Amino acid sequence: MKVIAYDRFRPGVTMETIRALLPAEVAHAWRLWKRGIIRENYSRVDEPGVVIVFEVENADAARRYLADFPMSKAGYLEWFCIPVTVPFPLEAMFNDGALESVKMADAELEWAQGQSSGTEAT
Repeated sequence: MKVIAYDRFRPGVTMETIRALLPAEVAHAWRLWKRGIIRENYSRVDEPGVVIVFEVENADAARRYLADFPMSKAGYLEWFCIPVTVPFPLEAMFNDGALESVKMADAELEWAQGQSSGTEAT
């Protein structure tokens, strides 16, 4: 299962507060990445913090991994976890008329962008 986790600094915590822990924090994330536990990570643009996508059995497992991060252990972060599953097949909800109205040629689909016939040399 994928679990999306995002953090917030606790009141009074600043970038200066956490600066000394950043190398250990990043190293811990890298170890989890290499083990396939962290699948994606992003920096937030709305406020200081990160978004991490875990591949774990449930949200409690993600929380256990999050608790091991140095900044979590120091009490600097508050974490929020959102368990998610495969996307709902939206097309299954369309009637024939609606399905026809959203029909797209394969070349217009995102996955087809940059695809070639496979005969060109790279």
